Amino acid sequence: MRERIKFDINTAILLAAITLALAIVAGTIAALLAGKRPGADYRRLDPAGIEDVKGAPSGQKEFKEFGTLRIRLLPNENSKAPAAVLVVTPWLSYNGGDSAFYEELVSKKRLFSSYISEYFSTKTKNALLSTGESEAKRALLERFNGQLSLGKISAIYFDDYIFME
Repeated sequence: MRERIKFDINTAILLAAITLALAIVAGTIAALLAGKRPGADYRRLDPAGIEDVKGAPSGQKEFKEFGTLRIRLLPNENSKAPAAVLVVTPWLSYNGGDSAFYEELVSKKRLFSSYISEYFSTKTKNALLSTGESEAKRALLERFNGQLSLGKISAIYFDDYIFME
């Protein structure tokens, strides 16, 4: 007599899960032994540093703790289109070798981020395009240096200054 093989769905799912897990573990071990780092080819280049800025004085350090800020601008006058969003990545240049001043910058990072957001959120895209990036840098530099007591920021740079509609 022939014996019928009984099929159990729970056992089949368990075997499939174990097989999949073993395949993932074996692939991970093989990749590690091959010396390849997953995602190494997807690394972006770092933004420009103080040494890459033409005309920057020597002995300067950079403060890049703000990250990328996304700020909604005011809508253009007589426009029914929604307001643009400005994507900006600011960083500051200051006299190097002063750890106390660096600590003051770190402690005022949130305040300076709010100054940046406040400045840009009160402008329209057209106003920012007409005055230019240099006017924004000048106004922010003046405001930042007014809040600092241990030193002064020598310049503000933007790695990104992009309008998104």
